Amino acid sequence: MATKDIIAAASDPIFYTRVAFLALKAAQQVASEDPATANHANRIHYAGLVMTGQDKALLLALHIVAANATIANEIENIGGDAVPDGDIEFVLASIWDSRANAFAASA
Repeated sequence: MATKDIIAAASDPIFYTRVAFLALKAAQQVASEDPATANHANRIHYAGLVMTGQDKALLLALHIVAANATIANEIENIGGDAVPDGDIEFVLASIWDSRANAFAASA
């Protein structure tokens, strides 16, 4: 499948809404984390953006797919429904700091 097909699958409202929901769960966990956690100030700022809907769910979904070959393969071969929530949560955790740092620069 070509990149344009992967983008189309990741742009399905059901998939990116799932990503947004799981991002809210992650944001809640970050909001409750120990303030001594590395990069906490940026992480908590980004969590606030997610919680208030200021992060764009579609772009976040595209980042999830672009950041993880397993998810890209699943979405390419089977579709977004085949991607387990746990896989999305894993990738959210792995990209949280990079997104937090990127959004902190624009704060």
